Amino acid sequence: MPVLQYLQAFFEELRQQGIPVTTSQVRDCCQAVLLIDWMQRDYFYSTLFATLVKDYSYKQAFDQVFNRFFEEYLSPQNLEHLERFKQQKPARPENETAVSDYEIGMGTPMGKGGSSQAPGGQKNPLEQDFGQVSEAELARIESFVPLLARRLAAKFVKKRKRNDQSKIDFRRTIRASLSTGGVPVNLFTVRKYREKPVILVICDVSGSVMNFSCISLALIASLERFFQHIESYAFIDEVADITGLLLSGNPLNFRGHVLRNARVIGATGYTNYGHSLEEFHQRFRHRMHRKTTVLIFGDARNNWQENGTWVLQDIKNRVKKVYWFNPEPASVWNSGDSIIKEYAPLCDRVFACPNLLELEKSLAKI
Repeated sequence: MPVLQYLQAFFEELRQQGIPVTTSQVRDCCQAVLLIDWMQRDYFYSTLFATLVKDYSYKQAFDQVFNRFFEEYLSPQNLEHLERFKQQKPARPENETAVSDYEIGMGTPMGKGGSSQAPGGQKNPLEQDFGQVSEAELARIESFVPLLARRLAAKFVKKRKRNDQSKIDFRRTIRASLSTGGVPVNLFTVRKYREKPVILVICDVSGSVMNFSCISLALIASLERFFQHIESYAFIDEVADITGLLLSGNPLNFRGHVLRNARVIGATGYTNYGHSLEEFHQRFRHRMHRKTTVLIFGDARNNWQENGTWVLQDIKNRVKKVYWFNPEPASVWNSGDSIIKEYAPLCDRVFACPNLLELEKSLAKI
C-alpha cells in the first residue's frame, strides 16, 4: 500500500477511536514527517504523536493504533521505500483547491459534520447509538468513559470557578470611603460560595436501556467530588437502592451484579414507570429536599401502563431540579409506548442522549 494511503487509513482509525484529528493537524503531520529520519522509529512516533494528539489522555488509544498500523510497515525492509518516498515529494499544485495525493484532507474530522461511519463499517464509539451496539462495540464505548469523566470534570471545574466569582460589597466599600473623602480607595468584596448539591439518580435498568444507565452511573460516580452526596436507585417494575452496589465496585461491571443483588424485578418483569415511581415516592421521599437534584435515566417506554405523573409532580415540588436523560433520539420520542411527553412538562429539562457525546454534553449542563 502506498505510504499516503497508509497514513490516510491511520488517520481514519484514530478518529474511529475517538481521537479528534483535524485537517490542519493532518497537514502539519504530513509536512513534519518529511523533515525527519524515517529510519528512526522513535522519531516517527514522536512526530505523529506531537502533531496529531493535543490531549495526553488520548495517548493509550494512540499507542494502540500506532503499534497495530506500523509494527509491520516500519519494519527494516520497508524503511528504504519510505526514505525514497520522502525524496520524491511531489510539487505543490498551483490550484490551491485541488486535491492531490499529497495534499490530503484525510477524511472528515470528527465533530465537523462528517459521517461517523468508518470505511471498515465500524462507527466512532463516541457516536455509536446505545441501542444498537454489540458486546465488542460496548466494550469500546466503555473504554472511553474514563476520558469523558476527565473532560466532564474539567468542565465542572470551569463552571464552578465562573459561578464562585466575588462581588463588590457596596455597603462596606462606601462606608470605608467616608474616611478618604468619599473616594473608594479600598474595594471590599463578598465571595459567593455555592453549596454542593445532593444528587439523587433514578435509573431504568431494563434490557433496552441497561447499557445506557450503567454508563451514565459510571460518569456520575466519577464526578462524586463535585457533589455533596450521591444516591442511586434502579428499577424495572420495582425500585431498589443501589448506592452501596455502585460504590463497592466498578459501575461498568455491575450490569449483571445489580440484577442478581438488587430487587428490581417484581411480579411482571416488564418496565413499569408508574408503579416504580409510586414505590420510590412511598419509600424514599423523605430523602428529597430543596438541595436535591434528581436525575432520571430512561426511555419512558412504559408498556402502556399507568404513568404515575402525580409522583413526578410531587418530586419536582420537593427538590431543586429534575433532569431526564433519554437514550433515544428525539425523533422517536412519543412513538409506540413512549410517554416522555407526559413527563417532560414536569422536568426542568429533558435531554436526548443517544450516544456518549450527547450524554457528555447533557451532563455538563446539570
